[in-house]
Amino acid sequence: MGGFTAAGIAFNTVTTDQQAPLGFELTQENGQAGLRVWVYIQMTGGDAALGDVIGRVPGATYLGVAGAATNTKLSTLGVAQHSIPDASFGFILKSGQGSIKASAGVTAGTDLETAATSSVINFAGGAGTSHRVIGSSLVTAGAGVVPAMISCGV
Repeated sequence: MGGFTAAGIAFNTVTTDQQAPLGFELTQENGQAGLRVWVYIQMTGGDAALGDVIGRVPGATYLGVAGAATNTKLSTLGVAQHSIPDASFGFILKSGQGSIKASAGVTAGTDLETAATSSVINFAGGAGTSHRVIGSSLVTAGAGVVPAMISCGV
C-alpha cells in the first residue's frame, strides 16, 4: 500500500518540526475503498484527536484548529485520523474513506454536515445548507467516531 512522500514521510508521521510544505497532498491507495488524499497541516489552538473535523484558521491557509464549528466545506481542511498535538505538524484526511466524529446518531448512506465542536450530524437539508456537507456515513450508529466517505476543502 502506498502512502509515503519522496522524502519518506508517511501519512501518520507527526512531528514538532515541519517535514513538508504546508498544504502538501499525499495520495494513498486504500484497497477496494479507493484512494485517500491527505493534506499536511500545522495544528494550532489545541490538539486533534481521531475523527475531529479540522477547520481552517481564518486568514491562514493550512493552520488547522479543532473544537470550533466549521461553517462550510471550503473552511474544512479535513478530518484527523490520528492524534496531532497543538503546534505539531501532520497529515489529516482530505478525502476518501476514514473515521469521523458524529455528535449525534447517523444513518448509513446519509450525507453528513459540519456541526459544533469538530463533529458532524446527519444532513438535515433545507435551502442554502448543502455547503456544509463533507461526507457520507457508511453505517447507522449512535454518537461517536464512525466510518464515512469524506470530502473536504478544495
